[in-house]
Amino acid sequence: MNLIGRDRELTVVREHLRAGRNLVVCGAEGAGKSALVQEAIRDWPGAVYCADSATLKTACESLLTALKLTVSVADNIARKRAILRATAGKKCVFVFDHVGWVSPKLLSFLENIHDAHPMIIVTRSLAWKEIGHLKLILYDFDTLELPPLSHDAMLELSRARLGVRESSFERDLMRLAHGNPGRLVALCEQARLGDYNSAQLLDLDQRIANLRLGR
Repeated sequence: MNLIGRDRELTVVREHLRAGRNLVVCGAEGAGKSALVQEAIRDWPGAVYCADSATLKTACESLLTALKLTVSVADNIARKRAILRATAGKKCVFVFDHVGWVSPKLLSFLENIHDAHPMIIVTRSLAWKEIGHLKLILYDFDTLELPPLSHDAMLELSRARLGVRESSFERDLMRLAHGNPGRLVALCEQARLGDYNSAQLLDLDQRIANLRLGR
């Protein structure tokens, strides 16, 4: 995968993997957090990736899948024990993606992981209202916040998706995407499918925003 404009951030994640240090990757929706971390761990031995960190149950199920484990009793206690037993004494790094509000039950499990293995946590924000009880274990985590992509990187991403377009169209894409690669990709995909011109991008951008807000 070619992560356009994220070389520095990719280096930071890989350095933390090598050093076995804890890291929080945060940034706005569409900033490319998941793509960044997935690229960093793609060939990393011992990476255990949790794709769904919404609840204790979904996190355990995702980790069981990643570890190719099954449990005979479908309850969270059995799931947790199987995961901790399978990784005990091994050189693992746990990656928890899409982390939102962390309940006390999920926190207890994360504390078990934190005591034994380095972790990478991917979340939109470090505000209490976003992550809840997770803040209680972040005292030894470094933070990597993804900034907006540069204009040059955004233009490169746009042209990789759509080819070179007229300058007014590209200017409007840059302006509407605000340095957010996920937003730019959505605009490019809709423009590609609908052959939008520059004047139509404003309406397209608003409809994408409304979809994200659930309107």
